[in-house]
Amino acid sequence: MLNRGDILGNVYQIVGEIGAGGTGVVYKAYHLRLRRYVVVKKIKDEVAARINARAEADILKRIKHTYLPQVYDFLEIDGGVYTVIDFIEGQSLDYYIKQGYRIQQKQIILWARQLCEALVYLHGLVPPIIHSDIKPQNIMITPQGNVCLIDFNISLDGQGSSQISGMSAGYAPPEQYLNASPPPQGNATGASYSFQMAAPLDARSDIYSLGATLYHLLSGRKPEKSTGPVTPITSLGLPYSQALLEVVERMMQPDPNRRYQTAAELLRVFCDLRKLDKRYTHHRAAQHTVTVVFSALLVGSLLLSFFGYRQMGVEKEERYGVLVAQGQAAGENGDYEEAISLYDEAINLFSTKIPAYYEKLLAYVEQGEYEACVQYGRMILTNPGLETAMEEDPEAASGIYFMIGNAWFEQESYLNAVEYYKEAVARNTENPEYYRDYAIALARMQQTEEAEKILDEAVSLGLDTDSVTLVQAELELAAGQWQPAAEKFMEAVRSTSSETLRQRAYILCARAYRLGEQPDKEIAVLEEARNTIASEKNGPVLTALGAAYMRRAQTENGDLKSDCKKALECYELVMKQGNRSAAVRLNIAALYQMLERYEEAENILLELRDELPEDYRPYMRLAILYGTVENGQPEEERDYTKVQENYEKAVAYYQKAKNDGVSDAEMQVLETMMQQIIDGGWLYND
Repeated sequence: MLNRGDILGNVYQIVGEIGAGGTGVVYKAYHLRLRRYVVVKKIKDEVAARINARAEADILKRIKHTYLPQVYDFLEIDGGVYTVIDFIEGQSLDYYIKQGYRIQQKQIILWARQLCEALVYLHGLVPPIIHSDIKPQNIMITPQGNVCLIDFNISLDGQGSSQISGMSAGYAPPEQYLNASPPPQGNATGASYSFQMAAPLDARSDIYSLGATLYHLLSGRKPEKSTGPVTPITSLGLPYSQALLEVVERMMQPDPNRRYQTAAELLRVFCDLRKLDKRYTHHRAAQHTVTVVFSALLVGSLLLSFFGYRQMGVEKEERYGVLVAQGQAAGENGDYEEAISLYDEAINLFSTKIPAYYEKLLAYVEQGEYEACVQYGRMILTNPGLETAMEEDPEAASGIYFMIGNAWFEQESYLNAVEYYKEAVARNTENPEYYRDYAIALARMQQTEEAEKILDEAVSLGLDTDSVTLVQAELELAAGQWQPAAEKFMEAVRSTSSETLRQRAYILCARAYRLGEQPDKEIAVLEEARNTIASEKNGPVLTALGAAYMRRAQTENGDLKSDCKKALECYELVMKQGNRSAAVRLNIAALYQMLERYEEAENILLELRDELPEDYRPYMRLAILYGTVENGQPEEERDYTKVQENYEKAVAYYQKAKNDGVSDAEMQVLETMMQQIIDGGWLYND
C-alpha cells in the first residue's frame, strides 16, 4: 500500500488513493518533473504475477489517442508493478447519472462517437486491447466536454490468448461471466469481478458494455445483469429518438452474433444516426399535422383554454428542438443553406434561446463564410435579448467568441482574432484548445514570447501533444524557419489520431511551403491530404488545394489552363458536397475569368449580387471582370460604364466592411484599374 508523500522512481509523489478495481488500486500522484498530476495504478500481485512486464510496457507506451489517457510509465519497484497515466480532470459519467442530469441526445451521440473512435483504435492494435470493463465510472467527461475512456486492460501474453479483465454487473455481457470469480465478501455493490478467460473476449463484448452504459445514461436506471432478462430500452418510453434506442438495444443483444460486430461498424451507425432520425421525425411531423388539422375542425372557433396554451408551449419547445436537430443533420450532410434556413425558423419560434444562434454561427464557420460569421457573431453578442441566455450558458458564450476569433484568423486579421480568442479564454479558462489557437494567432503576429506563455498554460490544462506540436511549428514559422515548421506540421499529421487535427496540420504545412515559395510542395502536401482525409470531410483541404492551384496558375512556373482546371475541379467537388458559400462561388467565377469563360463568370457573380445585395465582393469582381473584357476589345468599341457602376457600389459597401476590420487586397487591384481607365480618358463626367 502506498501512502501520501511516497515517491515512486524518484518522479511520482503520491497524493492519495482514488479507488480500487478488479485489477489494482489507483492513486493520484504528482509528476515532479512535468509538474502535473498523474494517476498511478498499483497492479494487484496475483495479476502482476501473470504479466509479461516488457510486453506490457511496449504495448502501453504505444497507446496514443485523443479519447484515451496518455501512458507515461510502467514501473517494477520492489516486486510491485505500477502503471502511470494522465490524470483526467473532470467528472465521471457516473457522477452525471447519479446527479440526475438529463443529457441531450446530440451530446450523447457525440460521446458515443468519441467512445467508438477510442474502441476502434484499441481493437485495431496488435495485439488488440479489449477494454472489458466499460461502465460509467470508467468514462471521464473532461472540462472541454469530451470523453476519456480510462482503466483499459491488455493481453497478458501479447498474443491475445488470455486476458485479465474487470467485470461489473449490469454492464458486462453474458459471455464475460464464464469462469468469473466474484469479488471478496463485504465489497460494495457494483464492485468489479476478477477472472481469467479460457478464451479471449472480442470487440463485441466491449460493444455490449458500451450499450449498457448508454442504456444507463439514457434511462437513468442501471440495466439488469445480463445473465437474466434485461428490460428492453425501447419499452421504457424515453424522450429520445427511436433510432437511438434501437441502436442501443442491438448493442445489448445477448447473442454476440446479433450485435454490431466491430466498433468501426458501430461508429458508422452513430455518424449516420441523424439520417435515420429524420425518417422518424418526418413520421412524427406527419402525425402531428393530422392531429392539428383534426383538432382545428373539432374545436372550430372555441377559445383555447389555459391548458391549451400550455400544450402549445410544449409543442413549440419540441418544434424548436426538432428544427435545431434537423439543421445539425443538414449541416453534417453539407447542406448549409438548408441548415441555416432551419436555424432561422427555430429562431423565429424562440428569439431568446441561444442554441439555434450558436449552430447557425458554426454553419458559417464550417462552410468558410468567415465574413458572415464575424457579422452574425457580433449581432449575437450585441443582441440585448440574448444577454440572459449568454449569462446562463457561459460555455456557449465563450464558444461564440472563439468562432468569431477563428473567422478573423482565417481572414488573416490576426489582431482581431487575438482580441476574440482572449475573450474566449477569459470566459472559459479550462479549454486548452482555446489557448492553442490564441497562441497560434499571437505567433502569426510575431508575439512569440506571449505565445509561448499561452502555450505553457495550454499544456498545464492538458493540451494534447499533437496540438502542442502545431503551436511549436507556428513559432518556427514566426522565426522564418519554414522548412523546420513544415516538418513539425507533418510530424503532427503522422502522429495524431484525430482526423480534424490531421486535416488542419496538412493545411498549415501547405501554408509553410507557400511562405517558403515552394508551390509544388504546397500542392503535393494538399494532394496527399485530399487522398488521406475522408472524402465527406475534406472540404477545407479541397478549398486550400483549389487556392494553391489558382496561385500557381498565375506564376511563371505554372500552367495557366491546366492549373485553373485542377482548381476548378476542387471547387466543384466542394460544391457537390453541398458548400455553395459565397467564397467558393467567387473563386469559381475568378477561375472562369482566368480561363476566359466570361459569360459563366458573369452569371455566378450576378447570382451572388442578387443574393448578397450589400456585400461588396460581387460588385468588386463584376467591375474587374467587365474591365478585363473591355480591355480586350478594340479601343473604339470599349465601354467602361458597367465597370464604373459596379466600382461605385463596391466602394460604398467596402467602406462598411473596412469599418468592421476587413481588408481586401483585390480592392486595391480594382482601384488601380479604375485609375488607369480614368487616366486613359475612357470615363467622362457630364
